[in-house]
Amino acid sequence: MKTIILIPPSEGKAEGGHNEPLKAVSGITADLIEAIKEADPKKLYGLKEKALEKAITVNKEILSSRTMPAMERYTGVVYDAIEYKTLKNKSDFDQKVLIVSGLFGLVRPTDLIPNYRLKIDKLKAAKLWLNSNSEQLKDKFIIDLLPQAHKKTVKYDNGIEVEFVLKKAGKKMPAGHQGKHIKGRFVRWLIENNITDQKHFSDFTEEGYKWTGDVFLKEI
Repeated sequence: MKTIILIPPSEGKAEGGHNEPLKAVSGITADLIEAIKEADPKKLYGLKEKALEKAITVNKEILSSRTMPAMERYTGVVYDAIEYKTLKNKSDFDQKVLIVSGLFGLVRPTDLIPNYRLKIDKLKAAKLWLNSNSEQLKDKFIIDLLPQAHKKTVKYDNGIEVEFVLKKAGKKMPAGHQGKHIKGRFVRWLIENNITDQKHFSDFTEEGYKWTGDVFLKEI
């Protein structure tokens, strides 16, 4: 059974691109682009002034702006921690990792995408993608590193949700923003060590996290 690692996109994205524009899209992506045009920008983006203007412009140019591979486009903490450029076995990463995008569904690391702005909880994107995404994950073993909002876009029969948890004074709490970096390191570790089974998770101990059998826990 093939192993698939699910990760979220990043809100931060590199601008520009060195590949041709998409020019045309179909299906759910096309429907969402039309919905973006009709939506109230302030409600859709939750931004003001220059940031709002920039988001509007970026989405107006989805089909005309130049593209780049997804692993170059996304620039958030998870992606910085993966350090994709220095991976020795990029082909393994490209085959196993899928990015859950609000606009494009399941995105491969090498897929060419434009700059865009759409959170997964807007325009019913999660609901729209659920059936399509889930169909693509059939007969796969899933290592799920998705935030709660993105988990609503997928269903799978075989897999494990991986959570990073902090414990302070006996109380447990989600790792939150700190968890983004360790998620990226974990993904890199999975790929570099060809890990496809949770029985090996206890070998991962970066940044003081230890696998309990249910979650990665760090006492602070």
